[in-house]
Amino acid sequence: MMRFTSLARGLSVALAALLAVSCQSTSPAGRVEIGMTVHLRGADAVNVRRQFDLMADMGVRWVRMDIDWSAVESEKSQLVWDGPDTVVDEATAHGMNVLAVISYSPRWANSSTTIPWAPTSRARPGDPQSFGNFARVAAQRYTSRGVRAWEIWNEPNVRTFWRPNADAKQYAELFRAAADAIRSIDPAATLLIGGLAPLPDEEGAGVKPTDYLEDLYDYGAAQLADAVAVHPYTFPELPLNSRGQPVGPFNELPDLHALMDRHGDGRKTIWITEFGAPTGTGPTAVSEHDQALTFLQARRQMGRWGWAGPLIYYELVDGGTDPTDVEKNFGVLRENLQPKPAAVALMEPASLW
Repeated sequence: MMRFTSLARGLSVALAALLAVSCQSTSPAGRVEIGMTVHLRGADAVNVRRQFDLMADMGVRWVRMDIDWSAVESEKSQLVWDGPDTVVDEATAHGMNVLAVISYSPRWANSSTTIPWAPTSRARPGDPQSFGNFARVAAQRYTSRGVRAWEIWNEPNVRTFWRPNADAKQYAELFRAAADAIRSIDPAATLLIGGLAPLPDEEGAGVKPTDYLEDLYDYGAAQLADAVAVHPYTFPELPLNSRGQPVGPFNELPDLHALMDRHGDGRKTIWITEFGAPTGTGPTAVSEHDQALTFLQARRQMGRWGWAGPLIYYELVDGGTDPTDVEKNFGVLRENLQPKPAAVALMEPASLW
């Protein structure tokens, strides 16, 4: 298997120098488990296996995958599990843990308040119990295959992913239904509050993560979770400033854990289930070098937080080849699976720690 050794060593030295400058006021950090978000996008078996081989080279311990209800059961009672099955099988073969994100609603299960122009899968389900029923079926299928960690929905605190508007009470009902269903199959399952997104700039587009989590405690849902998932993106800025201190949404994570502690949940962890930066030429893109530095700074800082869980990067492979499209350039691998500097640095991390 090609390991890009020479390139890795050169980039490791360069990134180590930059990391030392950006974190010069802080001491070396411990390791945290890392993961990758995987989207197959129609890849064949050989391509998928190659993706997992490269993740193994990067030391990836967690694979975050979608169990998209709208894709699995687009037609009622007709379930298609091909995508999730493939990811689970390859993760098992490579000794990796799976974090399953169970989310989104098929058109037939959508709320009556769906906005016509919105992606229908991002509307909340009309009946939380129907979502719970699907969660039970998914748990029945995958618990015996080693899936023990579940993230319930994705970014419910922003209206992009909770149509028509973010609503903590509605999400609390959905979380309870899913939690009861999954734990009826696996009482020891690890359940995460769906990854909370940074507050968008657009007025009324969402709820600040700390405010949303406070509401979830008020509605009795956060107490049921084993951990809280967060997506503290900072791009195009780095997650640490020149003095090595967290900035932006990354800086808000201690406040989020302090809130958990006030509610008696200080023993619980915060998982970063999406974090990264897009490369390319889009308006908020960063250089490939800064993408790597973004990942490495985040991992280093999380090693200093005793309440930090795994750090899962978004994402493994670019979604396309158009450098101007920000959404298609988050990968640490290009579409042809060639590694960017971020992937190379993870393959040869010794000089960075």
